[in-house]
Amino acid sequence: MPTPETSLETSSNMSLEDIGLVLATSMVCGSAFQFFKGIYNSPKGQRLIRGTQAVRRNGLRSGGINVAWVCLSHVMECSIDHVRQKEDPWNHIFSSAAAAGLLQMRKGLGPASRWFLFGGVFGALVCYLPIPDN
Repeated sequence: MPTPETSLETSSNMSLEDIGLVLATSMVCGSAFQFFKGIYNSPKGQRLIRGTQAVRRNGLRSGGINVAWVCLSHVMECSIDHVRQKEDPWNHIFSSAAAAGLLQMRKGLGPASRWFLFGGVFGALVCYLPIPDN
């Protein structure tokens, strides 16, 4: 059985590069989504302007929310590893679910419970989908 010191050492491997990668990826994807959403919801003649305004207004927000989710999920996963003294996919699934639910608590219990379920499904997909070899 691993000691708490070794289990924390193996699970706390998130670096600033990982956080920067999550921020950059989510900002690019979020900016593209906001751009097309701004184009779709705009009258003709102002679509390009409104698309760029939507990116400036919401691009960084989508990146920050995703970074908060990843960091909170990682902290919770390390805590669960420490408490359970075991590293398995259930730690990642539950930490993803709990992080998603906690980030939506400000909107009420209904949205938090739906995002808890979504986070669990997302965590399970990340754990069990095969990663292609190069």
